[in-house]
Amino acid sequence: MLMLSQPIDLLLKQWQQQRLLTPLDRHFALELASIESMPAQVAADTSVQSPTANTENVQQPLQPDNSSTSLFLLVCALLSQQLSNQHSCLVIEQINLANPMAEDSHKYAQINCQISLSHSQLIEQISQFDAVGLPGDNKPLILEYGRLYLNKYHFFETQVANKLTQLASQKISIELSQSQLPQLIDSLFSTKQTGNSATIDWQKIATATALINALAVITGGPGTGKTTTVTKLLLLLLTQSNLTIRLVAPTGKAAARLSESIKASKQRLHKELTQLADQSIAAVLIEALTTIPEEASTLHRLLGVIPNSHQFRHHQDNPLRLDLLVVDEASMVDLPMMHKLLSALPAHGRLILLGDQDQLASVEAGAVLADICIGLKHGQDNMTSPASSPWSMRYSQAQAQQIGQLTGQDVSQFIHPQPKIGDSLCMLMHSHRFKGDAGIGLLANAVNQANVAAIRQVWRQQHAELNWYEHQQNAQGDNAGKQQLLALSVQAYGEYLQQVNANQQAILSQAQQHTDPEQNAPIELPHSEQAIIDSFNQYRILCAMRAGEFGVEGINIAVTESLKQARLIHAQGEFYLGRPIIIQSNDYNLGLFNGDIGLILQDSNKPERLMAHFVMADGSLLKVLPARLPSHETCYAMTVHKSQGSEFDKVSFVLPTRPSIAQWQLLTKELVYTAITRAKNHFYCLGSANIFEKASQQATSRASGLAWRLWGESQH
Repeated sequence: MLMLSQPIDLLLKQWQQQRLLTPLDRHFALELASIESMPAQVAADTSVQSPTANTENVQQPLQPDNSSTSLFLLVCALLSQQLSNQHSCLVIEQINLANPMAEDSHKYAQINCQISLSHSQLIEQISQFDAVGLPGDNKPLILEYGRLYLNKYHFFETQVANKLTQLASQKISIELSQSQLPQLIDSLFSTKQTGNSATIDWQKIATATALINALAVITGGPGTGKTTTVTKLLLLLLTQSNLTIRLVAPTGKAAARLSESIKASKQRLHKELTQLADQSIAAVLIEALTTIPEEASTLHRLLGVIPNSHQFRHHQDNPLRLDLLVVDEASMVDLPMMHKLLSALPAHGRLILLGDQDQLASVEAGAVLADICIGLKHGQDNMTSPASSPWSMRYSQAQAQQIGQLTGQDVSQFIHPQPKIGDSLCMLMHSHRFKGDAGIGLLANAVNQANVAAIRQVWRQQHAELNWYEHQQNAQGDNAGKQQLLALSVQAYGEYLQQVNANQQAILSQAQQHTDPEQNAPIELPHSEQAIIDSFNQYRILCAMRAGEFGVEGINIAVTESLKQARLIHAQGEFYLGRPIIIQSNDYNLGLFNGDIGLILQDSNKPERLMAHFVMADGSLLKVLPARLPSHETCYAMTVHKSQGSEFDKVSFVLPTRPSIAQWQLLTKELVYTAITRAKNHFYCLGSANIFEKASQQATSRASGLAWRLWGESQH
């Protein structure tokens, strides 16, 4: 069944030492082997003192191993490796039989493992293991249609698919003959239907989609108007009935941005509505506008965190008290969290998911939003689509007819014989943030389409908002591109640090003027904490990797040193004035979560004391004593993953110089696209053209059965 250079237990150790497996992957395989009633000497071998694995470049001949023990250990290690890499399952047909562990034959002496079975034989053999069951079996592993799951992930996936399908089948009845809805919709959307799909008002259609369906998934790139659309949608819903509406996002930063966007949209709408010719319509809409909620929270806060527990207060037996739930940045929601969210939705509850399906998938397992949208991908099911768009809607005849009645838009070209959940989906096609000739928008589109020729053309056009820093050595032997990046970063971060230092000077000056401690006069600071935080958030360095000179760790060290040399910071201790930090673990008591970003600043109430300042989802400031902070690190630079849900005026994107095989797996077009679209006005890239282009051609593919469950067997 296998061809091995060493016994499988030694190979597991070797792969762990080579970082092909994590310690968890190896121990997971060994633990399951004990459940499978494998021989004790293999299952119990978890020590590091047993015979030494071959980690040197010494070639050893492959020997046949027909033991089911060895195959089971290998398969379990591969499954755990998949989960570590954010896949929901192990697709057996995708295993490279000649090199299942993806060993680098150039770096090491040889490939140490091969599978001598065909994929169909391998599936049959796996199905015979005692620890592997069918759907519904109480077994640790579940095998279904050639996909091997950990039982709980199979449960999450099936439950999410069932709930989404159930919601998509629930229609909201509207009696048009007695409703003002068409007139109300027309008053909010002024564009006219021309019959050309390129000029269809997709915001208008997205609004109608959510009005008539219990589930609405509204997606689109940056600046396509997702928040504006949902504000108008909520306004229209509230003209029909009083609803309890909750707004949520995966992170505090994303929730704060959602709140800001809703407030801004309401202000714009109020101004527009006061100018409507039909004052009766305007009165109805303005009254409803005031009732739209503005405060967004995080998913964790919505569900109700129980300290020291993975469970939440709200679940299937204690559902949320709401009528409608709006989830922004849905691409960041992983499979387990989506399961918890859907389980806590009340039976009558409606759900709106907002997000960009082309962004990076969630940090944890699954790619839920991408799987929901995959059925609309151009070319799926031979669906006719405008050549200019990679997406095509899939509507039932009844849905298309009702959209036409509500909006006056003709979407009959998108009628599909098997819409599946397509009635609940709408993609916004037109970006309002980037003009047609804006460099950032052009580059993002070229990367999203994996079009190398278009990428090169955009860079050659030398747009003012795009700057390229090449990895190359200067006369002193330094990386010239890195030096340019550091100079830019000193200038950009210098703006908020000058405000911090101005505050410090004011404190010192006033302290000298009031030498009598009994006077205790309040100190007026020239810059508020919020103003400093806003200034800091104008710029950010995003790295593709965590480790290495050009990863988060190396860039943070380099920027810190450059700022010290510029005398903008005085990093004498760990918690120095102006230090940005990012939280790395959840602290439910403090209300801080992984990915939250704060600044070490003077406490305005006690300026002699330093506090970590965080902007919460509701816009308020949370101040925490540095000693009470959970695990954290400096955050001049952060990973692209952690930047999701944020946007900055200026962004610098850092690529590695010589990516390893493992690093290449992370360098995808979704990562590059996400980095580009975090920038509103300026995008800088430190890298090499060939690495940028190759990454832009490499699409993320997360192993999952969710798309197949939602759309049918043609989806993989």
